[in-house]
Amino acid sequence: MKFKVPVLILLMIIGYSSSAYACTSFALYGPQIFYGMNFDYFSIPLKFLIESNMGMNIFHLSFLYDQTVDDPEYKDYFAKTCGINSKGLFCASQEIEPYIEGHKQAGNSEVHIDDQYETISRYSSVDQIEKNIKDKQWIQFIGPSIHNLFADLKGNAIITETDNNENFITHIENEFIVMSNFSNHGLIGKFYKEAVGAGADRYITAYDHIMENMNAFSVDKGFELLKKVSLGEKDFSTQCSMIFQPQTNHIYIAVYQDFETIWKVSLNNRTIETHRGFNKHFQARLGEDGILASDLKQMFKG
Repeated sequence: MKFKVPVLILLMIIGYSSSAYACTSFALYGPQIFYGMNFDYFSIPLKFLIESNMGMNIFHLSFLYDQTVDDPEYKDYFAKTCGINSKGLFCASQEIEPYIEGHKQAGNSEVHIDDQYETISRYSSVDQIEKNIKDKQWIQFIGPSIHNLFADLKGNAIITETDNNENFITHIENEFIVMSNFSNHGLIGKFYKEAVGAGADRYITAYDHIMENMNAFSVDKGFELLKKVSLGEKDFSTQCSMIFQPQTNHIYIAVYQDFETIWKVSLNNRTIETHRGFNKHFQARLGEDGILASDLKQMFKG
């Protein structure tokens, strides 16, 4: 069976809500390159893992899909929603509103937009992705609609979106790009504070923070941004925050809005270790089986 990547059926199963799946991501090209993402959702098991393919290591954030659908074929399956490969190619897949009716089957000239996520397991640049995806009409799968942010080491970044009839690609401007949950292509040619729709407030907050800190951006400044746009409501909240440094192949992770204790992943070494705020050092191999965020939290508290 072909498993779909995250955010596809989930809200349809638990009851669709405009704020049940949020998320904010960005790519920034200053003196150093940084990518970032907040994964906002209801409480659900998260897993960090590293796979290998075509001479690359690929890091993924995934979550337990079978808690959202009563289907034995999904048992113990973790769906991927954000990742980066060791060539510096990044992808964040997030919900987009308003909702577009999805289709379970794609026609001969169509492809589901969520399938684009898997290109980070094959390619090293945004140019390669654009070339690969341009020949077919993208369509939404059943469930909530999604869009994707891609970024690479060459300074190229795009957001891909579709209404099932037309493909939209929004290219980076002003050395950075931000994605929340409204259609970015609708903001082309407009002032960023004209953003409206789901996540517009988070988009503007992130945009302001990047402009204020562009020349001195750092891992700490990245977490400051993600903390500003984090969610802490009763039924859903920010489950994970990640800052990516593609030039060093390091990923920094905060779980469950604990921005005082930070984990560090090395894509090159395939390891995860304590980085900041812990009372002792710990390092473990990170492979295809992955490590649960809850296990990290329970084993080593700051």
